[in-house]
Amino acid sequence: MTKNMELHVDDNNIAHLKMNDVENMNIFSNDFIRGFLTAMDELEANYKPHAMILSGLDSVFCAGAEKDTLIDLSNGKIDVKDLLMSERLINSEYPIIAAMEGHAMGGGLVLALCSDIVIAAKESRYGAVFMNMGFTPGMGTTTLLQGLMGDFVANEMMFTGKRFKGTELMNKGTNINYILPKKDVLTKANDLALQISEKNVKSVYLLKYTLSAKKKKLLIDARLQEDMMHKLSFAYPETKEIINSFYAD
Repeated sequence: MTKNMELHVDDNNIAHLKMNDVENMNIFSNDFIRGFLTAMDELEANYKPHAMILSGLDSVFCAGAEKDTLIDLSNGKIDVKDLLMSERLINSEYPIIAAMEGHAMGGGLVLALCSDIVIAAKESRYGAVFMNMGFTPGMGTTTLLQGLMGDFVANEMMFTGKRFKGTELMNKGTNINYILPKKDVLTKANDLALQISEKNVKSVYLLKYTLSAKKKKLLIDARLQEDMMHKLSFAYPETKEIINSFYAD
C-alpha cells in the first residue's frame, strides 16, 4: 500500500479506504492518484467486499487538483488523470459510502458524487470551486452534482464557487444522506456498511450494477461536455493568471 492511502478489510468484509496524504492535504498529485488507483486494484484483486467506506483526513476529505496540473492544462497539456478516479468509483461492483469528516473541494467533492451514500459534517465546507480558478468544472461535476445537491443548489455551487458549510446545506434540502457532527460521521458510515454487509452479497452487487447505470451514462455525457469546455476555458489567457492568484491565497 502506498504512503498516501490506507486500506484494510474488516471481519465483516467491509473495506475501509482512507485517503491519508497528510503532507499535501489530499490534493490530486500524480502520486495521490496513483496511490488511489493502486488501492482500488488491490481491493478488487484480493477481496470481494460487501461495501467500502471512503474517508479522508478529519480536516480535509479531499482537496482536488494541484496547481501544477492546472498550469499544465492552461498550457495546453490535456492529460486529465483525475477522471480515472471518478470512473473507478462509479464502476465498482460494491456500494461505496463517502464519509466526509473534513472539507471537500472541487474534484475532492466529485469523489463523493461518484459514491452511493454520502455523509457530510456540519462543521466542514463543501464546494465546486472550479470557477474560482477561472475554468469550468470537470470530473463529471456538471452532470453528477445535481444528484447530490439538487438542480438549483448545484447551479449555485458551480456558478459562484461558494464553499458551503454543512450546517448551511442542511437548510437547502439537498440529497446528502446525513449531515452530522464531525465526530459522528465515521460511526454512521460504519453502521450503514454493517447493515449492507448483512445482506446477500450477490444481490448487493446486482443492485449496485443496476443503480450505477444512470451515473455511468451521466459521466459519459459529462466527459463530452467538460472536455470541450476545458479546451476553451483553459485556453483563455487570463485563466493561468487566475490560477496563480488563487493558489497564492
